[in-house]
Amino acid sequence: MNTVKRFIFTLVVALLLPVSAVYAQDDCSKVGSSLEMVPCSEAAKKAADAQLNVSYKRLMSRLESDYRADPALGKEYAAKVKESQRAWLKLRDANCPLEAFEIESGMPAHVFAVNSCIARMSRKRSTYLDKISPEQLQQSSDKSAACPSEDFMTFLEAFSADSQSQRRLTAMTVKSLVLKPAAEAGRFEPIVTGVKGAELSYPLMAPIPSRKIVGVKIQEVDDSHSIVVDKRAGWSNMKVFNFSRQACWVLEGVEDWSISAKELVVASKPKMSKEENFCYQRAEAFEALGAPEDQPLTVELYEATLENLLCAARSGDPLASYKAAILSLSGMAPQVPTDTLESLFKAAATTLPLGAMGLSQFYCDGNELTSTGPCKHPALAEETLIHAAKTGSPVALSFLGSAFERGEMKTKDMARALACYQMAVAQGDEGAIRMLEHLKQDSANELKASYCF
Repeated sequence: MNTVKRFIFTLVVALLLPVSAVYAQDDCSKVGSSLEMVPCSEAAKKAADAQLNVSYKRLMSRLESDYRADPALGKEYAAKVKESQRAWLKLRDANCPLEAFEIESGMPAHVFAVNSCIARMSRKRSTYLDKISPEQLQQSSDKSAACPSEDFMTFLEAFSADSQSQRRLTAMTVKSLVLKPAAEAGRFEPIVTGVKGAELSYPLMAPIPSRKIVGVKIQEVDDSHSIVVDKRAGWSNMKVFNFSRQACWVLEGVEDWSISAKELVVASKPKMSKEENFCYQRAEAFEALGAPEDQPLTVELYEATLENLLCAARSGDPLASYKAAILSLSGMAPQVPTDTLESLFKAAATTLPLGAMGLSQFYCDGNELTSTGPCKHPALAEETLIHAAKTGSPVALSFLGSAFERGEMKTKDMARALACYQMAVAQGDEGAIRMLEHLKQDSANELKASYCF
């Protein structure tokens, strides 16, 4: 990978991946670095504790609903559940340190072992609580009508067919996730609450007659849990449906990952239309949501980010255009067509040195995620990189010097490379100091600077 390509990749990481997305998984055995094991286990423990809390509250709501005819018996049942839960929490917190007893306390391996134990026990407890007092679908005299099938796809086809089926096959209490503004301006956070299934707005989804429906992703997690991600209304209006198998398959969770216009600011970028302005705000919000380590929908949220950046970029905004271009090249979202990518970089290059550098690299590599061949349009690439350096950007000066030193574009000229490095050093670029030293060390004869541009 050449130096300018590495620069683009670094920008993608810096702007779009502030935190590793690998921690979103519960199974930390797939984490590649030992340094990531502790934060992964912390995220897994946090997620399992949150699910345990939801399962407990959902159970208490089910008991209240199921025992309306005999409130006294319902309260007695609930008291037993509370007593059992307190005892179980004490058992868990006393048991997990035993699994790490032979590891020195405070060491990363000790923390990882305890966290993993807590996460594992909490997930098992959630499954156990979910099976207490399940919805009584089996009470129907017509068992086939109550439960369409034990096979999830057959069940899903029946569930999604109409509003009546969805209402009947939805749990009494459903875990509902919606996005709400966070304390930090422009940021949103998922808020989870328990709502009564009867209060949901039906139909919840359009029919899904098979696995091959465009915009629908079906994941059968295990024999008792399945997830349906529905993006048919667009990446920015994604909904996730969580199903569990109790007496029958039943919908137990609905996640709405859309951001309502009423939650956005009417005018934050004057040159954008109202729609483009809303798109830019959504892009920033989805980008932030996709980055945290406890987010399992990173890919889908970056898809939504790109969708909204492209909408905002219709205004010609340089920053929106630049971010859309590098996200497309990052491999984390669908690639835009080559002519669209060129237009995005050209818009970004009007005022942004980074945009001009990106356009220069586009002239070399085109719409390729990686490239090892020679520059495709060296004269255009060099001209554009010189334009970026003329803005006074020390980073652009360093990369122009590198291009002259290595001859990656049109010109190979050590004297000009030296001049560019010296200008970059004068403007405070620390990286240029190292590049200047290497240039002098690799030169057989003493170099004299000529001119950079």
